[in-house]
Amino acid sequence: MEMADTHGEVAAGFEPVREAFAANFSERGDIGGAFCAYHNGQVVADLWGGQASRDQAWERNTMALVWSTTKGMSALVAHLLADSDRLDLDAPIASIWPEFGGNGKSDIIVRDILTHGARLPYVPGYRSVVSADSPDGWANTSALVALLESAEPVLPDGVHGYHAVTFGLLLGEVVRRAAGASLGSILREEVAGPLGLETYIGLPQDAADRVAELSLTIPPPPTDDPEFLAMMAEALGPNGPTGQALFVGDGGLDGFAAIGNDPAFRAAEHPAANGITDARSLARMYAMLANGGELDGVRVVSSESIRRHSAQQWRGVDASLGAEKRYAIGYMLAGTDTETFGPNPDSFGHPGMGGSLGFADPKHSVGFGYITNHMVFEVAVDPRARSLADAVYACLP
Repeated sequence: MEMADTHGEVAAGFEPVREAFAANFSERGDIGGAFCAYHNGQVVADLWGGQASRDQAWERNTMALVWSTTKGMSALVAHLLADSDRLDLDAPIASIWPEFGGNGKSDIIVRDILTHGARLPYVPGYRSVVSADSPDGWANTSALVALLESAEPVLPDGVHGYHAVTFGLLLGEVVRRAAGASLGSILREEVAGPLGLETYIGLPQDAADRVAELSLTIPPPPTDDPEFLAMMAEALGPNGPTGQALFVGDGGLDGFAAIGNDPAFRAAEHPAANGITDARSLARMYAMLANGGELDGVRVVSSESIRRHSAQQWRGVDASLGAEKRYAIGYMLAGTDTETFGPNPDSFGHPGMGGSLGFADPKHSVGFGYITNHMVFEVAVDPRARSLADAVYACLP
């Protein structure tokens, strides 16, 4: 494979991180990407390289759509509002959003959204509005919210199933009604602005030309065992638990790159799935969380808030994904076979479909941000992100 041009700086002692980043292109198939890490509140790696599109190199300020890594950004907004008494995480959703309360949903609380326990991992009837087959309809979030209002829970009480898309539809509507502003606007004004982040949920037009073009690779199955292949096809199909959570249609997963590249989807607010950021901003957000809620004199949330919202709320086999998960309040926790965010099992953050990852490790004072435009579907944290995390921790004093 032709060597990609890589750029940026690493602190003294962190030279192996640059080598791991370059190896993502030469050995792990990266097309374009960026990585940033903080330690003790200071940048120790700030790297970028490859191609943002077929005819454009990845620049220092290139951003990418990070899919479910967005959920960590949205969780921070929820905790910021809770920290300032603008949102009660233990309030019934119906007390904030009355139209939601019918059809057996009156006892679902805000916290349930953030722990994937709201029992609506998909919207019944979603294919009347959208599917993963096409970008059409994905900007029509109001129609999906209306379907959620009329829906009955699709999982039994107490069962947790990953809300891949509905996490953001539910949380976004709750935030809008509780705070009188959209989740994306609060992120921009109360988090990104004060911290100096280039991070959006709802991309403005004047930033659109700096977003990398996504490509998609679906690796072959790890085995040709017919029973395993049949099980995976059922789970990922339009009637399977994972497929429904991803709003899959008849075309399977192939359409996600086209959706992610669609200008209307990028401009809408999907607080579960369409965050757009650079790696520097993603790492800086998590460095603030790893540093007790404050960075460079800017406090976003209290240290007590971080202790609360990063504590484990649930552990078990997730009904949507069929894998063991540990959920904090809006974040995934490390310490399972599929979530490996360095050596600390209590690191918290969120991976994104196709490879991106952001996390905070307060124990080691690490903030981590990796973004890529080469989406590769993996069942666990992407090998490119894992290799960067391994390199960072190997360099820590």
